[in-house]
Amino acid sequence: MITTIIGTRPEIIKMSNLIPLLDKNFEHKFIFSGQHFSKEMVDIFFGQLKVRQPDVVLSAGNLEHKPMASSDYTYLLPTITNELKENKSDYIIVYGDTNSTLASTLIAQKFGKKVIHIEAGLRSYDDRMAEEMVRILVDHMSDLLFAPSELASMFLEKEGIKNNKFVVGNTVVDACLKYSEIADRESKILDTLDLEKDEYTLATIHRAENVDSPQRLIKILRALSSIEKQVVIPIHPRHKKRLSEFGFNVPSNIKSIEPLGYLDTLKLMKNSAFVLTDSGGIQEEAITLKVPCITLRETTERWETVSLGANFLTGIDPTLIKYKAKMISDTNMKSKIEKIENPYGDGTASEKITNILLDKVNH
Repeated sequence: MITTIIGTRPEIIKMSNLIPLLDKNFEHKFIFSGQHFSKEMVDIFFGQLKVRQPDVVLSAGNLEHKPMASSDYTYLLPTITNELKENKSDYIIVYGDTNSTLASTLIAQKFGKKVIHIEAGLRSYDDRMAEEMVRILVDHMSDLLFAPSELASMFLEKEGIKNNKFVVGNTVVDACLKYSEIADRESKILDTLDLEKDEYTLATIHRAENVDSPQRLIKILRALSSIEKQVVIPIHPRHKKRLSEFGFNVPSNIKSIEPLGYLDTLKLMKNSAFVLTDSGGIQEEAITLKVPCITLRETTERWETVSLGANFLTGIDPTLIKYKAKMISDTNMKSKIEKIENPYGDGTASEKITNILLDKVNH
């Protein structure tokens, strides 16, 4: 028996192709930790991606009274402990670098279960990022490791992890390719927002260090105001709250909209001139959709995108962001990225993981 534990919206996306394969080939239990606590925002992802409802939602009874608690590591530990105490699975699947990932790994080890880590080996080498410590700890406690790229596998090898690691690509590519085709047919977001292909940019900003600091947030707004195209921002609840608290006015070239489902997000991203983000997953989705990316961070754990010339690290320097935006537009960077082979695979990562698990788990 295998149990999968995830807890965030990006993880729903990244596991959307794998969960049905696990259901088909194994006795499989699916647990959602509720780390992302907004019921409306989570439900739209389950619905659009047609991911089956979890067998267990750990924080469902607490959302109304303690909406922030479900994302807290100290809250996740006891709730996951209570769930895994009677769990009969030999293997626990975790994904990426979230609080749910670390809590599930620690509790799985406590109860003598083997840990399968998907998206293993990512490294930013930036100790300021809480996610970096999670990646390292989980990788070194895992029994089977699925790396998204050769570089990630090399990082694992460098740390002495040489066995039971497999390069399979990233499951986000599976989802991105599948659902971008559906988005092309079904999403009406361009018409709704009155946007033309390549005539706007898409920005996503949510990291606490960027939106919780008035000094950093004002720099980002200043940088976005210098971009010649319209900037569309599906505004994260944290970002929206801080704008109000700090009393900041949104520049006139920015169109702020409510958070979107996955299909509309893919349609917006695919048809944008380029994207600006402080997210990790969007860097992968951008190169998959052949769209240039400007990352508003000093470091990244998606180094492949930088080395291939599809992603540009700018931090929050307004001058550098303005320069990179103009360079992308003036050099037709989008057409050059179309020729790049995706370092995160061809969209078959979920099938590769399933085949390896069939061999490893059943023997």
